[in-house]
Amino acid sequence: MAMVLNYHNARLKGLLPIGFSKNAKPPYPILHFGVGGFHRSHQAWALQQLLNKHPAKFSNWGITGVNVMPQDLAFVKALRAQDGLYFVQRYAPEGTQTTELITTIKEILHVAEDYDTILQRIASPETKIISFTITEGGYNVDLSQNRFIWETSTVQEDLKKQGIPKTVFRILAEGLKLRKEACDEGVVLLSCDNVQHNGDVLRLALLEFLHRYDPSMIDRVQQKAAFIKTMVDRITPVTTPQQKNDLLQQVDIQDNCLVVCEDFFQWVIEEHPALADFPLQEMGATLVDDVAPFEEMKLRLLNGGHSLTGLLGDALGYDRIHTAIKDTGIHSVYMHYCNKEVIPTLSFINGVHYNDYVEQLVARFGNPMINDSTARIISGSTDKLPKFVLPVIWDQLRQSSPQIRIGVFILAAWYYYLDREFKKNQMREVQDQHRDLLMQLFSEPGWEASMFMDRVPMLHSIKDAPIVRELFLQYVNDFLSREARAVIHQLLQQV
Repeated sequence: MAMVLNYHNARLKGLLPIGFSKNAKPPYPILHFGVGGFHRSHQAWALQQLLNKHPAKFSNWGITGVNVMPQDLAFVKALRAQDGLYFVQRYAPEGTQTTELITTIKEILHVAEDYDTILQRIASPETKIISFTITEGGYNVDLSQNRFIWETSTVQEDLKKQGIPKTVFRILAEGLKLRKEACDEGVVLLSCDNVQHNGDVLRLALLEFLHRYDPSMIDRVQQKAAFIKTMVDRITPVTTPQQKNDLLQQVDIQDNCLVVCEDFFQWVIEEHPALADFPLQEMGATLVDDVAPFEEMKLRLLNGGHSLTGLLGDALGYDRIHTAIKDTGIHSVYMHYCNKEVIPTLSFINGVHYNDYVEQLVARFGNPMINDSTARIISGSTDKLPKFVLPVIWDQLRQSSPQIRIGVFILAAWYYYLDREFKKNQMREVQDQHRDLLMQLFSEPGWEASMFMDRVPMLHSIKDAPIVRELFLQYVNDFLSREARAVIHQLLQQV
């Protein structure tokens, strides 16, 4: 029977980094909400690079990981059983593989079991940064209207101040109140999610929640919390059982929390006085005056391009991104979308050449070792498309000759996907936090595509543009009446 990864077995195998110490005790400088694959391949991996360079100087540095979602409890227990250790396997497009043991998550907590401990960690002056990868939907903000969504059931539950918290906002409200009582130290709130102006969105969400939950904390948060904007990038698909088995054969130790990702890494962080004492650049981060142009570049070209590739790939029967992007039709649509619709909406960034960036993205999408699924990319589209695709359409509509065909085509491909999934098995396999709403709509007698923009709140910002509605219905009808490849071929003749 194979050894399971933990401190004892890693030491026996000689896998621990040189200078590694287990002596550091909590609280640690970083507390992170949302310990999933991406956080572990990105921020936790970046901290490991710092510890590898300066093991003695930063021996007390580490991360307290916090998960909130009920479905994450099994993962928390699995990582805890491994003493927070796990491997990251990075793959370059040409196939080069690098395997690294990550030791930076010093403790992993779940709100259902460790709520008091989580509050103590937030309250401690030793906690300097509270960071977040809680997904786009975790902020609970309608970005088109710049408002907090009070109607969400978890928010309504948390406003009752009973039982275990359901949202990050209640945890922060109670934790920061304890911090106010315990010390006068400020804290950095660092959003690392794919949300444009993510620090501002986090500030809006937390302050709005406090207005109803605990107004007495608003001034304190505004004075003592620094909300920092970032842009993060590293493609990190769900790890497969085969990849875990391959690692077992490679290192002769079982890692139930393996993370597989691409070799590419980017972390752009807004310069701020509150970050002056943190060695972020030695962790691989780039500090800039304005993160917004980098956010736009990544969200619109990479994330929007991912949605395009996933939806069109699924329509053509591909289940993997790396095979979908190599389809000549999908590749052509993606290149047209980037060059004609997206890049004209982007701001100038000194030293960045957008055409080169797009070519690099094609290579990254085509990395076969990442083995990313079209299903993962399509999941959560109600949160993703309003942030990745709709802003391009909005900006183009302000032009005298708007180029929006492919942007609208992506929305039509999403409708086509939902329609097929509904007819196949009542959307049983659709992964989306608004799945119940989508199911309700498609189940209504007389439901048709012309009602989609009026009834899906995430699309309300474009529903009154006649050209958008016209193209959307045209493309949906094409998808529903013709073979998908023929529809894509026709689109390429029009753009």
